[in-house]
Amino acid sequence: MTDPQQQWQQSLDRWTEDPTTNLGTFIADLFNALDKAMAREVAPHGITGLEYSLLWHCMEGECTATQLAQVLPVDGSRISRVVTGLVDKGFLRRRRLRTDRRIVMLRLTEKGMELTSGISQNMQRYYAMLTEGIGEEEMRVFASVTSRIVANHAVTQWPE
Repeated sequence: MTDPQQQWQQSLDRWTEDPTTNLGTFIADLFNALDKAMAREVAPHGITGLEYSLLWHCMEGECTATQLAQVLPVDGSRISRVVTGLVDKGFLRRRRLRTDRRIVMLRLTEKGMELTSGISQNMQRYYAMLTEGIGEEEMRVFASVTSRIVANHAVTQWPE
């Protein structure tokens, strides 16, 4: 097993050989690092990274399961199961619209808000450690490139 510094160097070596060919590997390495950190942070609270992501998206106010399914990498039926679990744990509350009883609005409970805020603050500290020594301009470039890749993905049609 290699130490984290060696893993990072191996990843960087693969990336710099041919950035376009190894884009998926580089992104997967970054995703895996962030996913592991998230799992460590949320596990003591009895929730998963997906459950935290759902709660985080509800921090701004009420939303629907349909809206969450559009921004989270899961289908509507899985969102429904996750929502039910979070309601049962007391982190989320459901409310039906009076004007259309078919629509269920989701809102964080006080307990859910406290949990989500605490995890978010801890993750921000972790992100600050990850980006230590990286300048503002480098972070702007990273954000710009990442945004363009995501935008390109949104309009790309794969051949059938």
